[in-house]
Amino acid sequence: MDFVDKLGMALSDTLDYLIDRNRQKAQLNRIEAVIKNETEILNRAYIALGKHYYKTLDGKAEETDISQICDTIKSSKLRLKKAKARYEYIFKYGVPTPGLRDDISVVYIDDGYYSNEKKPEKKSEPDEEQDITIAVQKDN
Repeated sequence: MDFVDKLGMALSDTLDYLIDRNRQKAQLNRIEAVIKNETEILNRAYIALGKHYYKTLDGKAEETDISQICDTIKSSKLRLKKAKARYEYIFKYGVPTPGLRDDISVVYIDDGYYSNEKKPEKKSEPDEEQDITIAVQKDN
């Protein structure tokens, strides 16, 4: 009976490993799609900005507000940075288990260091280059 128990445990462990690897690969594929989409959005926005700048230099520019293009670039850069940080985290550590500890958030700091400590609260006004918190959605 001992052999059957060991065989069952080995099969169970193998199945759990395969499920975790499959979940990790699926998450990475989704994030790769987000990264590709945000890169395309950035490229289109930069092209639109370049066309507007060229028309301005050529003297044919209309009086238009380019702040929408700049806002698109800023938000897309932030989403791209967050997606890349999430990708690196999942690639290194796997998919986080939801609901393990609610008081800890994973913070990506610009030099590539990952911290499991609580994110310190800032007293100053937030700027564009803020830390990215990777959130974990709980399955109900």
